[in-house]
Amino acid sequence: MKAAKIVGIIFLIIGLLFAILGSIKYITSSIATDERIYATAHIVKIDERKTGDPEFPIEYTTFVEFEVDGKNITANLNTHNSSFKIGKQVDVYYFKNDLQTVYEVGSNTNYFIFASVGLLFAILGAILTFRRNTV
Repeated sequence: MKAAKIVGIIFLIIGLLFAILGSIKYITSSIATDERIYATAHIVKIDERKTGDPEFPIEYTTFVEFEVDGKNITANLNTHNSSFKIGKQVDVYYFKNDLQTVYEVGSNTNYFIFASVGLLFAILGAILTFRRNTV
């Protein structure tokens, strides 16, 4: 029983941490919705960098090009996935005061998933920690 309580406490702490951090990121990214400017961009470059980390040996930086007031802007996309290829069209949004970083539409959904998984871990941790012995 003692081991289950320790595992429960660990799950509870980690779950609450994930839930809180994911919620903060999701809320702050959702608050800025009114300030977002949407555009269609094309991937123009994908940089690869070896990290030396066996778990994540390569880090990718994706650059897109989109038009703002008749000018082509090249910017860093906030995310990368394996389906990205040069020339692929991507729906993005950006903020008027920062044209150097753009965000893939729907990328804040990851924060919601992160927070939800954290909440599930916290619930499981609470169950393991506070359940009564029925023996």
